[in-house]
Amino acid sequence: MSNMANPTVSQARSFQENPRHYPRKLQVGIYNFFSKRIPYKPLPANPKKILVQAQEKIGDAVLLFPTIGGLRKLFPASVIHLLCSRINEPLFQSIKEVEKTMVYRSGRRFWNALKETKYDLFYNAKDHPSITAFKISKNVRANVKVCIAHRRMEQHYHHGLTSNNTYRILQKNAMILRAYDLDFTIKSFFPNVELNRPKNENQISINLSSGSWLRKWPLENWITLIDLVLKKNKDYQINVFVEGNDFHLAKQIEKKFSSAINLVHPLHSILEAGPIIQNSNLLISPDTAMIHVADSVGTPIVGLYSGDHRNVERYRPYWVKYKILQSQSLSIQNIKPIEVFNAFQELIN
Repeated sequence: MSNMANPTVSQARSFQENPRHYPRKLQVGIYNFFSKRIPYKPLPANPKKILVQAQEKIGDAVLLFPTIGGLRKLFPASVIHLLCSRINEPLFQSIKEVEKTMVYRSGRRFWNALKETKYDLFYNAKDHPSITAFKISKNVRANVKVCIAHRRMEQHYHHGLTSNNTYRILQKNAMILRAYDLDFTIKSFFPNVELNRPKNENQISINLSSGSWLRKWPLENWITLIDLVLKKNKDYQINVFVEGNDFHLAKQIEKKFSSAINLVHPLHSILEAGPIIQNSNLLISPDTAMIHVADSVGTPIVGLYSGDHRNVERYRPYWVKYKILQSQSLSIQNIKPIEVFNAFQELIN
């Protein structure tokens, strides 16, 4: 990992550390001032009905998959329901372990649905406070309400799980599993993928797209990198994942390298990427949900990350071999193609 400049703060910074969160901190403070603390309760020994609150983004959903799989393993007779955003609801609906999903921020229908079931355990996996989460906790019918310990939100829950310097979001999500079994092993989980299938040694995947321009690598860098890769092995087949406005970039790559490129577009769901990446010998990608997919399906990763070291700590891969190349700033554009190629070679070898 390269050295980096210290004063870099990304959107992934925590509620406490991100200066952009001051207005929200004020709202939370006022809300808490007028809210009573609910009493402590121990975890239910064998919850039959479980409700889990997910975070909003696609990557957040992928990082929660192992926790859902773990809950099913711990409590095989339980019923599991999910609270989620509209964007990641289809992902959770694809998991057989989840029997019902509810979309928060969907108006009166949501608040009515929230009260339909009485739960033994409600678990909010978010590690930072929000007014929406407080209102959900207030309205959900649950014997025991559990959160990640945080002084600004513990008063709305019966039980807070102490993180013990756990930085990875994947591990924080799974703290409920360790609360029940200290020796519990967090295992990868991805819907409809055979995790133990052998890799195609001549196939790799790259992902061009990201939700932020700061995490987009220039087209000329991708072209230089692919040229280096194909000079190493002319038989490589390269899956190129691309979304939306980046499609024209992928077409230029396809035009230049023709038959070596398999353009994966459109991608209707990130779940469709799972089998393709699982079959690949390696994934090269900016810091996006695709990295979490590759980690889940057992494919080594070269990841392009910003200069926010805390972001790397929270979102780096967990199970697979990987090389992280970190920028000197919040933009990944100054990461050089030769650095990525050298990392690629190291993992392939």
